[in-house]
This record gives sequence, C-alpha cells and structure tokens, in this order.
Amino acid sequence: MLFKSALKSGFYDFTGARDFYREVTKAAGIGMHHDLARRYIELQALLLTPVAPHWAEYIWLEVLKKPETIQNALCPEVPATNPSLAAAQAYIRTTTSNITSAEGAQIKKLSKGKTASFDPKQPKKLTIFCAKDFPAWQEKYISLVRDEFEKLGVVDVKTVSKNIEKTDMKKAMPFVQGLKKRLDAGESKTEVFNRKLPFEELVVLKEMVPGLKQAVQKCHAVEIIAVKEGGKTGVVVEAGEQRKDLSPVAEGAVPGGPTFYFENL
Repeated sequence: MLFKSALKSGFYDFTGARDFYREVTKAAGIGMHHDLARRYIELQALLLTPVAPHWAEYIWLEVLKKPETIQNALCPEVPATNPSLAAAQAYIRTTTSNITSAEGAQIKKLSKGKTASFDPKQPKKLTIFCAKDFPAWQEKYISLVRDEFEKLGVVDVKTVSKNIEKTDMKKAMPFVQGLKKRLDAGESKTEVFNRKLPFEELVVLKEMVPGLKQAVQKCHAVEIIAVKEGGKTGVVVEAGEQRKDLSPVAEGAVPGGPTFYFENL
C-alpha cells in the first residue's frame, strides 16, 4: 500500500531511466532500440495499473494491441541486478553531472562580472584526467584503517591519527574520515578496502564522449588522459601520446573519480 513510493519508483524513476537511455543513444547516433522501447511501455503500463488503471488499460489494449485486459496480466519477474552495469551507469551520471555543474559555475561567475578560467559561450575543449591506480599514500592509510577496523569493528579516528605523518595530515585526515563514514553507513568492508572498480573506467569514459559533447555547450573536443602516479605526466588515450606538465587538477584524479578542466579553442 505504499502508493507514494511505488509512484516515485514506477513512474518518475522509470521515466528518468528512459530519458537517460534516450539521450545517450541519441548522442551516440544510434537511437533507441525498438524492442526495448516497446518493453518499456509494457512495464510502465503494468507498474501504473494500480494507480491509473484506465490509462494502463488503454495503453495495453489500444497501443500495444494485447489480446486481453491488463487486469489479468502478471507483474514481470525482476532479473538480478548486474553490479558492473549499475556501477557504470552511476559513474556516467555522476561524472556528467560534475562536468556540467563545473561549466554552470563558470557561467554564473561571468554573469556576476567575475573572471572565469574560460568563456563557456565560446568553442572549447574538455580534458578528462583518469587515474588507473590510487596514490601510494592512500594505500598506506587504508592499511591503518583496515587494521583498526579488524581489531575493534569500528574506526577510531583519534587512534589512527596518531600514526599519520605530519606532512600527510592535511590530505590524510579527510580521507580517513571518508572511509569511516562509509563503514558507519553500513557499506561492506570488502567494498571500502579493496577499492576495485567493477567496470573498465577508460572504456566507459571513451563511450561517454559523444554524450559529453551534447551535454556541454559548444564542446568541440574531448580528450582523455590516463595519468600516472603523482598526476604530473600521462598518456592521451586515443593517440597514445605522452604528456608532461599536466594541469594541477590532474593530481586529484583517482580511480572512479576523474578530474577535468575546460579551455577555449
């Protein structure tokens, strides 16, 4: 009887999933698959039958041309979630949102008469920095937190902080607190400590390029650079070209958390 939750999931979230699929397939130049679009309509009608029975009946009989009333149809069996696909989709949504938000922030700066690092209204290039490995200092403090968690079942930040070098304190403490927050929220220790992505990040980023060109105003080029330890050097993914003296933002890239910057062409 949770009609509000059912409506959010069965209509709003489901419609959002369709819209996301439509936009990425449009950007890729292939369009939506006919059979999948029809399946979406079937599922939408089934999910909304308890909320909007007359509408669902119309879609079922008049649009889909089903042989009998939707009231006799069973809800579909839900297949098991594919964790790698779910994680990749979340990554795409988050990364796209971060990039468009950064562009929006620059537009807001200009509207207030402030200086921006680039002109969003002019043709531009987007460079994305992707890291294959986590920084060595993070691995060191992951081990500290893991040992503490294995002993007590919780993370005592004060105890861990005693073993953090003073030179690393500024960056290590927020990192440790982030791990503690994830563990306290109930995330499994395997996911928190192993930190292995369930998908190939570079493959997903390359597939995102057409969509990013659509999402970002006047984005004429997207370049992906796989950065090495420290973020000072990297390799352009498509061309295989070595790059040195990268933008300082490259240093912040970690697996699953790319960084980026814009520049006008």
